Amino acid sequence: MRQVRYIFPVSHHYRYPFHERLRERLALHDVDYRVVYSDPPEENRQKRDTVDIAWGIKVPTTTIGGLAYQHGLREALKADLVIVQQENKLALNYFLNIASMIGLKRVAYFGHGRNFQARDRSSRAERWKRFWATRVNWWFGYTDETRKHIESLGFPASRITVFNNAVDTGTVRQQIAAVTPERLAHRRAELGLTGTHVGVFVGGLYEDKRLDFLIESACQTRARVPDFEMLVIGGGPAFETLKTQAAPHPWIHVLGPKFGPDKIELMLLGQLFLMPGLVGLAILDAAAAGLPIVTTAFPWHSPEIAYLDDGISGLIVQDWENPVAYGDAVAEILLDPERLAAMREQARAVSARYTIEAMADRFAEGVLKALQA
Repeated sequence: MRQVRYIFPVSHHYRYPFHERLRERLALHDVDYRVVYSDPPEENRQKRDTVDIAWGIKVPTTTIGGLAYQHGLREALKADLVIVQQENKLALNYFLNIASMIGLKRVAYFGHGRNFQARDRSSRAERWKRFWATRVNWWFGYTDETRKHIESLGFPASRITVFNNAVDTGTVRQQIAAVTPERLAHRRAELGLTGTHVGVFVGGLYEDKRLDFLIESACQTRARVPDFEMLVIGGGPAFETLKTQAAPHPWIHVLGPKFGPDKIELMLLGQLFLMPGLVGLAILDAAAAGLPIVTTAFPWHSPEIAYLDDGISGLIVQDWENPVAYGDAVAEILLDPERLAAMREQARAVSARYTIEAMADRFAEGVLKALQA
């Protein structure tokens, strides 16, 4: 069998279904696909968003200065194709880049193409990333925005696979179908929810999520919608700070990290998904639960923001630094039942369009083309 290795430091919980499906699809073509990963850093431990893979290969990582060397070289040398994340700090990448350049190893990048959160796109780090971006044999890009960027650097379009990054919305929909009205009533009572208008935030708790803004804007929404309540689901370095900020507002429920059916039940208690800061894959989880996402024109969103059809499946508040404008926009949707119902229907359509199955199919097709190229 031909050997393909995906080497990345962290095995994320949300990526596991993708890896399983990709492995199954490639096995049909006599390709042995394995994930090479390491123990997570402290940030991911706090989020509790990692998982072990029974058929994966765990290796140690050594940190040297600002670089992280993942001990996956032996696995890389065995492989017919090596897929690595495009990150400046991953020291193993540079060995593989050089091996690709001199024809010793077939190497592919998996990533955004650039740092969508970089405040200065002409910085040394971004210039360094651009330099190495074309020193591989193949590209797996998150969305069409990645493809456009990589092509602009002179990389051949014929060697770029756009897989449309997704989460396992199929399983999410199955979990949703299993939730009864009685179960939701129990969860409402358990949380002490008394309002009929509920906003939900699900994601990592860190600076780019703009949690101060979220709290301030929620207070504005509450002023317009007296029974408004908010559920905040997630973990991260800002968890304790957020709990302190929310303490004076008993209608803001900070619940910590939740996964699987537990998370789904909590999301189904809401009508809108509130994320005024960085939007990424959470947009698809929200869509599967029928929650239109309300965000802002924050300049540093991840590529998945392309999945949001502004004003139809969600809303982008243009005055991105104004929490009052954001809070008012949320209130106006909640107070307009017809508009809210239409947006919820369109959000569900988004989740049906971008699926983990379609992502795995596109990715598998790209792997087979890369092996033959």
